[in-house]
Amino acid sequence: MNYIRKFVFDNIPVKGVFVELTDVWTKIAQQKQYTPSIKQLLGELLTANILFTSNIKLDGKIVTQIHEIPNLDLVVSECSNQYKVRATAKYKEDSIIASLNYTDIVKSGRLVISIDSNSDGKLYQSIVELANKELAVIINDYMKQSEQLNSLVLISYTENRIVGLMLQQLPDIDNLHENNIEQIFLLAKTIKQHELLDFKLEVLLSKVFATENVVLYEKEIVVFECSCSNEKVANMLRAIGIEEVMSIITEDKVIAVTCDFCNTEYKYLEQDIQVVFNNLTIDQECVSTEIN
Repeated sequence: MNYIRKFVFDNIPVKGVFVELTDVWTKIAQQKQYTPSIKQLLGELLTANILFTSNIKLDGKIVTQIHEIPNLDLVVSECSNQYKVRATAKYKEDSIIASLNYTDIVKSGRLVISIDSNSDGKLYQSIVELANKELAVIINDYMKQSEQLNSLVLISYTENRIVGLMLQQLPDIDNLHENNIEQIFLLAKTIKQHELLDFKLEVLLSKVFATENVVLYEKEIVVFECSCSNEKVANMLRAIGIEEVMSIITEDKVIAVTCDFCNTEYKYLEQDIQVVFNNLTIDQECVSTEIN
């Protein structure tokens, strides 16, 4: 089951969201032979992205990327406002990357959070330094800085299942609920990793917040969906330019383009390229080319 479930505390200005990923995560993780550490980082990034997306009103998507880590080109995830997700990591497979553990990876680099809004056509970005911290800690720091309100993100990762929980304070006019809000967050910080994984949400909330009335909303489904297409790959080829594309065709007879997110392969022969360059619209997509 892959879903998010939102909830609020009755009479206390705190809201929350819970996410669970099983087969969606398995499908994403199986696209490539990831090392265990990179696989964990990718899974945590995707989970955090879903929590971000659930927290704001958005017609569009949120893209989270990790850059500037030695030996690791890119870790990226996407989540739309309809909870359609995809994620991938790109790196050169060698002994160095295979030997890196999770702590090694997050010693440096940057987390880039991009909100891509369809309603106004703008892209809003925030950049956070990893600074030798676990991803959940980085997310907590970011939320506090950006929202200026109490927030807490917890992520519990296993190879086949990931669970995330986010709490966020709502505006408290005249600080009428200051003590109650503080108590909610103190209790939430006692949640252990295994509890997040082992308990159903209803049980977890009743166990941790035994004296509070929590209102649960219906589950919303999370699905894997890649947005790659022939049209987007064709636009990428147009951006490269007809001279370079035709030089590849002349030498190799075929261009093969593989989507980094879902491994779908698009092949183009010379007659296909002629058709591609008869249409001239530009809309590039994240793909990698493999020339046969």
